[in-house]
Amino acid sequence: MKSITLMGILALGLLLCVSAVLALQPQTPPATNPVTDPFTAVDIWVDSGRQALGAYQFELTLERGKGEIVGLEGGEHPAFAQPPYYDPAALSGQRIIVAAYQVTAPLPTGKTRVARVHLQLHGDIKPQYVVKLIASCGAAGETIPATAGAQETLQGDR
Repeated sequence: MKSITLMGILALGLLLCVSAVLALQPQTPPATNPVTDPFTAVDIWVDSGRQALGAYQFELTLERGKGEIVGLEGGEHPAFAQPPYYDPAALSGQRIIVAAYQVTAPLPTGKTRVARVHLQLHGDIKPQYVVKLIASCGAAGETIPATAGAQETLQGDR
C-alpha cells in the first residue's frame, strides 16, 4: 500500500513538473494568413474604341505581392475565346507575355475581355497587377490605338 501511495505521489510530482515547464514555454500565436483562398483570376481587357480588334499583345506583371501564374483562358468574345499564345516557361514567374490574333469576322469593338489569367498567391500582401499593352491591330494588321487593363475576379474570401 505504501508503494502505491509513493508511486502516486511521484507521478503527481512528475506531472506538476512537466506542467510547470510547459507553462514557462513562450506561447507563439498561430500563424495567420489573410489570403484564405490563395487562387485568384485576373481578367485582362482591351478597349479598341470603335475599331475592330484583330490582334493584341500584352504583358501582365504581378508588381506587388507574391504569386505564380498557373493557367490562362481565352476571352469573352468568340474571336478570342480560345486561349491565347504565351510562353509556357513564364507560368512559373510573376510575369507573362500573351498574344492572340484573329482574321475572321466578326471582331470585337470597344472594351472586351481578351484573357483570364489564373494565379496562386503566396503571403498576405494584397496583389497589384500591371498590364502593358505592347501591340493592338485591326482586321488588316494595321496598328490601332487601344488601352488595356486588369481586374481581379474570383477573389474568394479575401
